[in-house]
Amino acid sequence: MLMLDNSGTFAYSDHAIRERAGLVKSLDMASLWQSCSALISKVLPCHSCSLLFDIDGYQPNQGRHLLTEGREDGVRLATSLDVAAPYLDANPRIRWYTFSQIASQDAHASDRLKAQNPTPGWREFIHFAFWEDSRLEAVLSIRILHDHGDLTESQLSFLKDLYYLLDASLQRIRTLESERTRQSALESLLYDLPLATILLEEDLTPCFVSQEARRLCRRWSDDFDKDDALPRAIEEPLRQWLEASAGSRDLPLGKSSLVIGHHHRPGHRLRVEVSSSPAGNARNSRHLLILAPDVDDDSVVDASSPRVLPLLNCLSPSERKVAALVAEGLRNEVIAQRLFRSRKTVESQISSIFRKLNVANRTQLARLLN
Repeated sequence: MLMLDNSGTFAYSDHAIRERAGLVKSLDMASLWQSCSALISKVLPCHSCSLLFDIDGYQPNQGRHLLTEGREDGVRLATSLDVAAPYLDANPRIRWYTFSQIASQDAHASDRLKAQNPTPGWREFIHFAFWEDSRLEAVLSIRILHDHGDLTESQLSFLKDLYYLLDASLQRIRTLESERTRQSALESLLYDLPLATILLEEDLTPCFVSQEARRLCRRWSDDFDKDDALPRAIEEPLRQWLEASAGSRDLPLGKSSLVIGHHHRPGHRLRVEVSSSPAGNARNSRHLLILAPDVDDDSVVDASSPRVLPLLNCLSPSERKVAALVAEGLRNEVIAQRLFRSRKTVESQISSIFRKLNVANRTQLARLLN
């Protein structure tokens, strides 16, 4: 009978301390399994072990396996929980159990084991069950060598410590994976929106750049794609502005804006909307930038408006520029000159814009986007 609740404290040897530390620090399933399997093989008389997770009912969709050296070829490693399923139904939220415990309550357990693996090469398995509320989240299966006797008190103490270490690590990884999923979904959404958006670390290194921002940055710097940094024509004046703001009492922690002129291209100006996260000073903040070419007259189209964004998202990047200029009341000849396109191209794009936004004329388009 596996009795972990009454076990003492396990003293780790020097050669197992590193693996334990790796388990404590693991940030994903791959690093967790690497440290966990190495630790088990150093401490226990282990035939093989498996970590089964992403469990639907009692059917694992993913798993990691270790077969220790010197074992026979062709051994089958557990990829299902069929042997333990009735026991888990009868003992909800149980944390650990053995095959002997299952067999003592279930006369058909041995038959299910033989159907799964007629010659397993081990005499006992120990299962750790990890739960998220009432859902079985993961199972660690440790198979003990066939010729080994009962586990010692020290080994039982190790198992108890391992359970709580692994439980905490799985919870940490679950939280991190949930955050990564949310961040990935948000980035995917922002990437395709018709907004030139950049999220900067405190040292002004971009950690997210939308598709529209990449296009705009390429026009300001030919080497933007090379080092994935802000173009110098944007980074230098922004840094100076933040440093000047840091020296004043009023830090730019709300929405602030500045207009940047290009060093080598007269007439090229960029309006930068800056939103900074709260911090002790601007140097330690994260900064969200929304970039837009600056014109002499304020644009009548607010591309960041929740009402306008879905409309612009229906258009191609080239069509968005034409639509904004049409909404400002510019004639086709002026639009063609400003965008360096032929009048025929502009007229074709305007027809496409009308069709996509379901408007009949320029007046309706201006009302829709204003």
